[in-house]
Amino acid sequence: MRPLVRYERDVELSKEGPFPAKILLSKKDDSTASVKLGTLEKGEKIEVHMHAECDQVEYYLGGKALMFIDSIGQREIREGSLTYIPRGVRHGILNVKESLTMITVFVPPLF
Repeated sequence: MRPLVRYERDVELSKEGPFPAKILLSKKDDSTASVKLGTLEKGEKIEVHMHAECDQVEYYLGGKALMFIDSIGQREIREGSLTYIPRGVRHGILNVKESLTMITVFVPPLF
C-alpha cells in the first residue's frame, strides 16, 4: 500500500450495505482496513449481526442511538462515542433517536 489522501467530497455515496455511505478506503486500496462514512436517519436500525472475519471500530460524529453489543448489553451512543467490536461479537443499532453520523473501520477490510 502506498500513502493515500482522499477527499470525502470526491467520493460518491454507495447504496451497498445496511445504509448509504461513502467508502473512503476499501480492499481495492489496501489489504489492511476498510473505512466508510455514513449516516443513519432517525428511526432506522441495523439488525443484530456479527462479523466473523474482522474487528469493527466506530466513531460517532453526531446524533444519538441505542446500540446492543453482546456482553455489554444496550448502551446509548452519541457524538464523541467510540465502539470497538471484536470479530465474532454480535451487535446492532436498535433505534436511531437523532440522525447518527459515523466513521466505521473494519480490520482486516470487510469491503
